[in-house]
Amino acid sequence: MEIADFDSLRRAMAENSEEPEGPARNARAEQLLVAAEKLNIPLAVVEALGHQLKVYNYSSEKDKMFVPFARLLRMWDERPEDFDEYETHSLHWVFKWMSAGMLDQPHIPLASIEKWLGEMEHRYRLAGHSERAVRGAEFSVAGHIGDLPRAERAYAAWLAADRDRMADCHACELHGQGGWHLRNGRDAEALEVWGPVLDGEYSCAHEPHTVLASSLVPLLRLGRVEEARAHHLRGFRLVRPMESMRGAYADHVEFCALTGNEARGLELLAERPAYFTDTGQPRSRMEFLAVVALLMDRLTGLGLGGQRVPGPAGRAWTAGELAGHARAEALELAARFDARNGTSYVGDQLRE
Repeated sequence: MEIADFDSLRRAMAENSEEPEGPARNARAEQLLVAAEKLNIPLAVVEALGHQLKVYNYSSEKDKMFVPFARLLRMWDERPEDFDEYETHSLHWVFKWMSAGMLDQPHIPLASIEKWLGEMEHRYRLAGHSERAVRGAEFSVAGHIGDLPRAERAYAAWLAADRDRMADCHACELHGQGGWHLRNGRDAEALEVWGPVLDGEYSCAHEPHTVLASSLVPLLRLGRVEEARAHHLRGFRLVRPMESMRGAYADHVEFCALTGNEARGLELLAERPAYFTDTGQPRSRMEFLAVVALLMDRLTGLGLGGQRVPGPAGRAWTAGELAGHARAEALELAARFDARNGTSYVGDQLRE
């Protein structure tokens, strides 16, 4: 349909937001930005850039979101009066996506990520926001590179700072807090923190999807197998239609591998052939490939190394061949993260 005015642009963006995640929705957002630029209304361009950034973030092409964000920030610095209250809020909100998103891309230097963290802190202070979201972002950076003393300090500062409009939703915050317990070997405490999300008290676009996925392995370690199975059945239904949830999807494949349900794991791999090769978010690709290697090792251990399995498009794979391929690819990605971070933490976690 032809975009003749601002109202029709807004309707088109609202309709596109309802489409399934993926490249088709992203391509439509790119067309809508071109249409917005022809309207000669600055706010229309701001809204179209914000829409583009959002659909990129919720897709396999997350690496594309930095360009519209940089343009939005430049527009804000030049003419903040072109932004209404909602778009001003949105611009500051997506700063969090940038710092987290940069961590997922091993080609972005750590110095750049630290610089953005400082930029976020500066701009939040100027706008009068609490530093809760900033310390949450710092916690993510420190945890990723394995600087656990800094992560501990940032974690405490994150929880101590006031919750304001820039704080992540309760569900996302609790996921992160439970993840910290998990990383420190406190499975029961992690599940306790996640309780309100698992019980449906708090939810959002990605929760309880990711908490259900994250809970699978700790439940298995605690011997709570029936609960884990229930979380797998409920959680997989939620992540199945969402292209951007490769990391959570991998957790469900891992659950199948760890519970002797290798055949079901293969069915999950067959549903998502693009997950083997989509490069827009290297960190979730690494996590997915590591789990593929685990599943293929299980099959090989059962004497099924010669069995045909679903793998990257373009050739036939046996379990033994895919085990070697997935392991090499995952370790190569981990080495890139570790080279960027100056630590061995990502590779150590992956091998474990």
